Amino acid sequence: MCTRETSPSFDKRSIKVCLACGTSDIKPGRRYCSKQCRQKLIWSLSLSKGLLQTLNTRYAVFSFTENFVTLDVMPSWSNIISRFIYRRKPGYAPAHALKELTLEAGKEWYKKRSRRISRSVASQSILEENVEYSLNPESIKPNTHRIPKLSADQKRGLKYLNINIKTLMFGDYVREIKKAYRGMAKVYHPDKGGDGDRFKEINRAHELMQQWIENPKFQLNNKLPGCWSYNGYTNRWSPPLWQ
Repeated sequence: MCTRETSPSFDKRSIKVCLACGTSDIKPGRRYCSKQCRQKLIWSLSLSKGLLQTLNTRYAVFSFTENFVTLDVMPSWSNIISRFIYRRKPGYAPAHALKELTLEAGKEWYKKRSRRISRSVASQSILEENVEYSLNPESIKPNTHRIPKLSADQKRGLKYLNINIKTLMFGDYVREIKKAYRGMAKVYHPDKGGDGDRFKEINRAHELMQQWIENPKFQLNNKLPGCWSYNGYTNRWSPPLWQ
């Protein structure tokens, strides 16, 4: 669930849903219901970059519910968040609604510019008109996490050992892997009446994770749970943290 004040409905009860439209009609292990759905939202997010750069954005967050899409913006000169909301019309996918939100905000900016005020004043004026003081500035800043970098076989190995990947992110992962292996071995060891084939897979999984322990690799993850996040320093959107 998005940890901010407005939570997108697509992540309720940890149901796996499409990150682009929120439908639960999605194949197991997939992040999007279709390639086309993903491409439409990526295009709309790319379109919004022009607006975000015009507003001199430091961080931004895009989220949606069944009825609304929301774009929260933190400019580089302030820690106060401005919230732009667009009501989704019947049949409007989040990508379509975000496009309309971006175009409407752009039109408002050009209206202010037509009054012969500077670009910076026009941007500041729009942001001030949409300020949402109740929002916590920290809620829009992506948290940096160390995500274990694993091969496909090592990821399967975690399942055989019944280990959550978060165990490798926090705490003593060497101890936890050893503990998990011993626990699963006791259950599936043939001498204990367990499944011999399963026991072989558990041993193989343990060997793979031992290889990772010898040279543990991590990658930094700056994503937010349930929300698309924008970083003005890189001018890039990142998809929600997929758990």
